Amino acid sequence: MTAFDTAGGANGTRTREGAGHTFEVVLVTYRSRAHVEELVGRWGTEVPVALVDNGSGVDGLIEWAAQRPQVRYLDGGGVGFARAANIGAFSSEAEFVVFVNPDSRPTVADLRALVEGLAADPVSASHAATMAGADGDVEIGVAGWEPDVWRTTAYAAGLHKRWPRAGVYAKPEIGERLAVDWTTGACMAVRTVQFRRLGGFDESFFVYSEDMSFGRRAREAGLRQVLRPDVVVAHGAGSSGAPSAEMMRLKGASFRNYVHRYHPGVPAAVMSGTLAAGYLARSAQKRLTGGEMAPLFLAQAAGLLTGRASVGGREVARARMEETAPAARRAPTGGAPEAGRRPILLVTKEFGEPATSGGMLRTLAIARWLARRANVVVVAPTGVTGVRRLPGSDEIVLEPLRQAPRRSLLADALTLPRYRSVGAPRTCGAALLTQVSDTLRVLGPFGVAVVDHTCLFGVADLLPDDLPVVLSTHNVESDLMRQRAGAESGPMKVAAHLEAGLLRRLERTVGSTYPTVVCTEHDGEVAREDGAPAVAVARNGVTPPTGLDRARAVADNPLGTELLFTGALDWRPNVGGILWLVESPQWARFVETHPGVVLTVAGRNPSDDFRARLEAAPGVRVEADVPSMRPLLERARLGVAPLLEGGGSRIKLLEYVAHGLPSVSTVVGASGLDGLPEDAIVQTPENLDAFCAAVDVALCEGPTTLPADQVEAMLAVYGWTQALEPAAAVLPGAYRG
Repeated sequence: MTAFDTAGGANGTRTREGAGHTFEVVLVTYRSRAHVEELVGRWGTEVPVALVDNGSGVDGLIEWAAQRPQVRYLDGGGVGFARAANIGAFSSEAEFVVFVNPDSRPTVADLRALVEGLAADPVSASHAATMAGADGDVEIGVAGWEPDVWRTTAYAAGLHKRWPRAGVYAKPEIGERLAVDWTTGACMAVRTVQFRRLGGFDESFFVYSEDMSFGRRAREAGLRQVLRPDVVVAHGAGSSGAPSAEMMRLKGASFRNYVHRYHPGVPAAVMSGTLAAGYLARSAQKRLTGGEMAPLFLAQAAGLLTGRASVGGREVARARMEETAPAARRAPTGGAPEAGRRPILLVTKEFGEPATSGGMLRTLAIARWLARRANVVVVAPTGVTGVRRLPGSDEIVLEPLRQAPRRSLLADALTLPRYRSVGAPRTCGAALLTQVSDTLRVLGPFGVAVVDHTCLFGVADLLPDDLPVVLSTHNVESDLMRQRAGAESGPMKVAAHLEAGLLRRLERTVGSTYPTVVCTEHDGEVAREDGAPAVAVARNGVTPPTGLDRARAVADNPLGTELLFTGALDWRPNVGGILWLVESPQWARFVETHPGVVLTVAGRNPSDDFRARLEAAPGVRVEADVPSMRPLLERARLGVAPLLEGGGSRIKLLEYVAHGLPSVSTVVGASGLDGLPEDAIVQTPENLDAFCAAVDVALCEGPTTLPADQVEAMLAVYGWTQALEPAAAVLPGAYRG
């Protein structure tokens, strides 16, 4: 089977010029042969199609597909849309997959537009067409927003008709651009590998709400979904699927099950109950006026009230929820790597995949390292996540278990006495404390708790007296805050000095009570001042990349000679260090003498002011909130770390070396790193003339790629498994092996 190349024609590979991308259409069908024949006939033989038949060949599609070389037939097994779509996508060899409903009518040009738009948009998980009905008007539900009490109430009351952006389901005007949380899969392009990595469509749903759930997964991965106003596709009233009353009940049941899984408790009950009341009212109104929609609205209300729905006499909605729920429940308690080990509780201030900062990378690595000893439950301000190793495999999976409750400024402010820190109420607030209490009650008992980051040390007081506690620090936070205080002025200077004092008190009090994992020897010396019970120095580390092709990536780099800086762009040491370099006359002279050089500054959350200053500097470009740093690391010519302050050690420099990328750093920027191969990182004083001179020499005389033996020597010391192993010494005995 070949994959369609958007440059024109069937071609199994992507064009080297980057003008075309291979894609395959996934058609999930159920007794829809007429629609399938018309669609595939429109596209001709040049568009490859994965035909996933939930009717198991009842309408002769097996024989029909066998006569068409561009069509591969797959038996969907009657498992619903989500599972069938995943069967098609997960088995595809194309670079992109486009999901198409049989009763929609996209042209080849529409398919190309979605694929090429997504290919040029690295921060999006999908591009979806705007679906229009037979009257040419946009259908409601082509996209939408994450449900909450207010949106659901507005939709139930019909307020979305006056304020279209107030409800759950979007209905934009033709050509209207709309920022949404999810898009329908009726005509949607995804990157095949990325779609698999995100877990595909949520198979907890037989049909409906799997698109809403995919949007949630994409957002949790730092990605967005795009509804394309320029690609409008007709969506007819097809015959695919069960009778409409059954489908409407399924829609209601799927929505109820979605909110009860991801918004448990009172909010979920209010959302499903309010929406059911709205549909009951609409059903009553239609009965009075003789509308044919009355029984359909009633069926949807029944699904919302019960969470149950059937297809062909077989209950599928609640059954699918019950079938998939044990996987989530097993994350904290089942299938531990060693029998008899209780799960590990990890409390941290930021967590997620992909990680968007060095701190998140370390916390993610700690969670994965712990998951090789027992299942882990991670509590963070964004929610609760299960981390476990798959049985019989080395693969570690992350499973969202609960979304964080809504934040309240007043409630967050009142947590100051509990945290004993100014920063923690702002970044974590009451939501984190609530989640810790709920997790202890619902998912416990735990075998050990790890409290990550000094500003959260106060959380240890919430934990049971008989639960062993280990503290984890990424650096000496009080030192970092003192550095910040020295650079601030006015009220911010006072606040920074106050926070430095509070953090130092936490380090001296709580930090001297429990075993502690630190990042560098210097951190360990600070922690030992008050006689901490035990301190383990577990370095920062790096995950070795696989399948690197730096030579090709550098040669194909459209920017020519590219320098690279990666890191959180809302962290003061990064912001200050980059501006120190790019706003200097030394940098301006350097760019004049190297006209082909571009410095790419990549990371999360740059402020508008910071972005504007970078864009005003010569030879600088910004890549904000990219889904993956790997393409940038692979194609760059030289990494830079012009840092003037900070603590711990720099994961960015380890990533540079792991990707074979030579780099130049200030001495401060490379602090905390030892045992590196000679010349892997060129270090200079915190002096602009010296730094720019070192970059010049590295470009003109240094290697394009670090020698393989240097990279391997670094990974032998700084691979995460080796780097974190010393931390086992402070875990309870049952978890050390």
